[in-house]
Amino acid sequence: MKIEDGIYLLGGAGDDSNIYCIDNELLVDCGSGLFTEQILAQMEEYGIDPKKIKMIVITHAHIDHCGAAGEWKKITKAKVFIHEKDLNALVTGENTLAEDVGIEYNGIEPDGLLKEGEKIKTKNYEFEILHTPGHTPGSVCLWEPKKKILISGDLIFLDGVGRSDLPGGNEKDLLKSLKKIKKLDIQVLLPGHGAPASSKNPYAKDAIKKILSKI
Repeated sequence: MKIEDGIYLLGGAGDDSNIYCIDNELLVDCGSGLFTEQILAQMEEYGIDPKKIKMIVITHAHIDHCGAAGEWKKITKAKVFIHEKDLNALVTGENTLAEDVGIEYNGIEPDGLLKEGEKIKTKNYEFEILHTPGHTPGSVCLWEPKKKILISGDLIFLDGVGRSDLPGGNEKDLLKSLKKIKKLDIQVLLPGHGAPASSKNPYAKDAIKKILSKI
């Protein structure tokens, strides 16, 4: 599904995370691994070449977002990045919730660690990394200030905010992170699950404002 110029929504089946492919260069999250064949078929339909993907960013180390990181690294030869506070979970599988959903996860060493304020450039976009803990200690969002696009992981959705009651979650940190993004002029929301808000959907913009107004 095309969201904006060069931005495609992939995956999102069942409880799996949304996956965003940006300019055929950047993959944000990679799902659990249960639906990789279907995602590859989607890429072919949209004219996305997996071998051109250079970077994989994991918004946080829960199995539905990071489980297929190793598989996608092999497919794309891209480098995998995560925030240092979710590094242990990605490497060991601890607190990824893999056992809770019956998925075997062997862990993966990332190629690098994401830092607050770091810039990630693609052909048409320049995203800034925002450290937004609360759902997990190393949760991040990606913010594109010129296009006013927020890739929010599991921090905020069109129908509410993320959970803080899972392993590694922290309610106070979640509230701080929500207050942090409330300051942004979000026009396009690309959440970790559920429907995205495109620039062409006025209802979605109203939904974003309604959720943030309660914080």
